[in-house]
Amino acid sequence: MRVKFVIVGAARTGSTLLVKTLNTLGGVCCHGELLGPENVRGYEDGFDLKNAGKQERDARSKRLLLARNSDPIRFIEQALDQGETAVGFKALYSAILNPRWQDVVAHLLRDPAIRFIHLRRRNGLRRFVSEQVLLAGGPNHSGAGGRSDVTMQVRIDIDAYLQRAAELDAQSQSLSVLLSQQPVLDISYEELASDTAGTVNRVTTFLGLDGVQSDVKPALQKVGAANLRNTVSNFQELLDHPVTRALALLD
Repeated sequence: MRVKFVIVGAARTGSTLLVKTLNTLGGVCCHGELLGPENVRGYEDGFDLKNAGKQERDARSKRLLLARNSDPIRFIEQALDQGETAVGFKALYSAILNPRWQDVVAHLLRDPAIRFIHLRRRNGLRRFVSEQVLLAGGPNHSGAGGRSDVTMQVRIDIDAYLQRAAELDAQSQSLSVLLSQQPVLDISYEELASDTAGTVNRVTTFLGLDGVQSDVKPALQKVGAANLRNTVSNFQELLDHPVTRALALLD
């Protein structure tokens, strides 16, 4: 029986790494963000983005968006009907919890073949820093041409971080309530980054795929400085604040 799945989490928690690594495995197809507010990202239909011209890419983007907006449930069902053993897509908290997509989510919750993967990042401060770097124009992942030796510094507003952390914690709790009766696998960014093969094998086992994948390799490489001192211009403020001190020193 075909298994369908949804990867859910906040931005900057490793979902792109998980999606792209899953797509290197036989029998698995994982789309990107199909429920973005104004676009459809990472739709897996064999389209050659790398070699297609801008006009072709733009026409396809408009076509996908029109299909999604015209009949969201049908669009998701077609996306999940790709012929592989396990087919899924990823969605941010902001999409899954958005009233705009409540009919889609209700449809997914009624489907006994759907499984959910909840991806979280234990170090919320590093997630926030990564998000701020991205917003400032930094690379989002190695597949976008990012390099870990390129230095970009951002200033971190601690109050803004605390507000964002509280918002994401509330969304995470809301998701847990929403999925309380569903099969859910909880994994962390830290597990995925430090042991990609082991974590991906946990995912494939959860999805009911046969056999251990012994040759799993990360499809992306981490970008950004390993030490926050090199990324955060006001790093000392993070060390001086009781809430951020410990997180600032952790990976």
